[in-house]
Amino acid sequence: MAKTLVTILLTLAIAYVLATIVLMILNGSDLISTVVEDAWLALFTGGAVSIGLFLLFLLFANAAGHRRGSGSQFWINVGALVVALVIGTLVTLAAGVFVGALSVGLAGVSVLGAFLASGELFIGGVIALALTHFAIFTPRATEFEP
Repeated sequence: MAKTLVTILLTLAIAYVLATIVLMILNGSDLISTVVEDAWLALFTGGAVSIGLFLLFLLFANAAGHRRGSGSQFWINVGALVVALVIGTLVTLAAGVFVGALSVGLAGVSVLGAFLASGELFIGGVIALALTHFAIFTPRATEFEP
């Protein structure tokens, strides 16, 4: 449970920093307004479903594979991250098209925004998983890698 909590918090923190950097580059705005107004909205609008699925998959994968080594668990969790991002991005895009078609004529969730959020979550997730499995919770010296 601790690995799951640390991983999801690190993923969100790293993805938030990446979202801030990307939005500062794209919008040309200052750091404070990007951090306060834009970054959280861009990350959670395009990646809320992916974040929820990743948390769910992490809980199951860490509970089921608690006896596996850190290397195996890392790759299982990276696979769970990829599956969560693909499903989450597709669901977000479908919901955005549906809501956009109903309300404002196909101007729902931005495709670029959904892909940027999934890219930021992927990079943040892989870095967070590596830190969690190999630096924060260091593997035991006797840990067997199947």
